[in-house]
Amino acid sequence: MPEQVLLFRVFVGAPSDVDEAHDVIRGQIEQWNRDHGPLSGARVEFTNWRTHSHPAAGGRPQALLNKQVVDQCDIMVGIFNARFGSPTGVADSGTEEEIRRSIQHGKKVMVYFANRPTPKQSKARDEFARIEKFKGRLGKSAIYHTYTDMPTFEAAFRQHLAGVMNELLAKHKTGLK
Repeated sequence: MPEQVLLFRVFVGAPSDVDEAHDVIRGQIEQWNRDHGPLSGARVEFTNWRTHSHPAAGGRPQALLNKQVVDQCDIMVGIFNARFGSPTGVADSGTEEEIRRSIQHGKKVMVYFANRPTPKQSKARDEFARIEKFKGRLGKSAIYHTYTDMPTFEAAFRQHLAGVMNELLAKHKTGLK
């Protein structure tokens, strides 16, 4: 039987080296939907540019993705491992632009950094430096989370998703946006 549910979209922005974290997030969203969805009358949907965008023209590629996917989300999750990503013309990476845009639009934003030792190879060291520079800038206006392995990331994300969803559901219940 059809029912009405509140749909909350989680956009996951990340460079291409975080597939395992994507799987964890998908799994935790599915778990939240099973555990809390029926009682709360809500559902959480995993989105990212690979699954929820389509070919388009008429603007900067990242601007088109922002309009198609990023702007439609309620929660933005940014994840960094060893890569920072490619410059967009507005930010040093697409993920950075997505995070900054989401913050400016008042979205719930959760950012995660893999805790990695400084690499020895120069190209990897350059990427590491870009990530650390962004982490330093972000840390002046936000709280981020650092993880050491996938089990700790999974446990932290489960807790953080529950907290953010409780906030969003409480706002919806009181009629706030």
